Amino acid sequence: MSIHVDGVSKVFGTFSAVKNIHLKIPTGDFVALLGPSGSGKTTLLRLIAGLEHPNTGKILFNGVDFTNKTVKDRKVGFVFQHYALFKHMTVFDNIAFGLNVRPRKLRPSKQEIKEKVMELLQLVKLEETANRYPSQLSGGQKQRIALARALAVEPEVLLLDEPFGALDAKVRQELRQWLREIHQKLKITTIFVTHDQEEALEMADTVVVMNQGKIEQIGSPREVYEQPKNAFVYSFLGRVNEFHSQPIVNGSYTNQNNTVAYIRPNEVGLSKSNSEKGIAAKVTHIHTIGAAVRIQLIRLDTNEFFEAEMTAEQYKKLGAVENGEILFADFKNIVYFEGNEGSIVPFDKVSKIKTASGS
Repeated sequence: MSIHVDGVSKVFGTFSAVKNIHLKIPTGDFVALLGPSGSGKTTLLRLIAGLEHPNTGKILFNGVDFTNKTVKDRKVGFVFQHYALFKHMTVFDNIAFGLNVRPRKLRPSKQEIKEKVMELLQLVKLEETANRYPSQLSGGQKQRIALARALAVEPEVLLLDEPFGALDAKVRQELRQWLREIHQKLKITTIFVTHDQEEALEMADTVVVMNQGKIEQIGSPREVYEQPKNAFVYSFLGRVNEFHSQPIVNGSYTNQNNTVAYIRPNEVGLSKSNSEKGIAAKVTHIHTIGAAVRIQLIRLDTNEFFEAEMTAEQYKKLGAVENGEILFADFKNIVYFEGNEGSIVPFDKVSKIKTASGS
């Protein structure tokens, strides 16, 4: 099912939760609504589900106006962060609930319901849990059962609100891959809310970056990461260094126009020997995370902290590094934003670009 959110706004009292949202989601797309707390992503999801109604705008499913239709009419499956399983029901009865409460004329037979539930339990790889109660399941198992329950009513749209937020890192990683596989099998239009950048970039076909009730950028994971439209998107996606002090002609530094230059840690080159472009910096901390080595430093010219990231092989070539040692940083790519436009420029030319104020 395709979804078109056309100029939708939602106000709670004096607070504008979403502001004039325009979003088109094609049938079968896997969309991540990504943003910080309070960005409006959950409100937008609830508007699509029919759990909230917009003050202005329309929501269309397959080109038909569903703005004022009920949740039941929309054929959506909803998975909450905290599972919302019925504690007094077995796993089997939890999954069968949506089928059992249908009007008698539309309700499948008991045998059909049993076959459907067992089919879903097999899909989520939890056949052995049918007679257990939610209290007897792990967090990851509960979330799989919650998804199976949502799928039982054969929804045309699957909506997930921070589905892995209550789980530990290892379980989240496993369920990401599993959910992606489920989507590829079923081809249901899927929208999930998350504030986890890695989760969105890893799972989604399309990422919708939101901030303060508005959409900042829509694109593939690669597009929003490599071609951010503004400073918010760049700084929100992944690790980033910010430099607030910009060079001027006489060699001193200023920030009179509040300009900021950005660079990702993996784009910072480090050397033990000085070069024409090298910026002297003192090492403050070194730590290894898997195959990556992160080195935290402080610039000697501006006292700004920054981080460099490299592979274990690159670190080996650099040679042993100790806290307090002076290294020279080469900022290979600086991203500088003027208004809402971004460009990549050499660090030594940042001062020659117009600032947002035009000076």
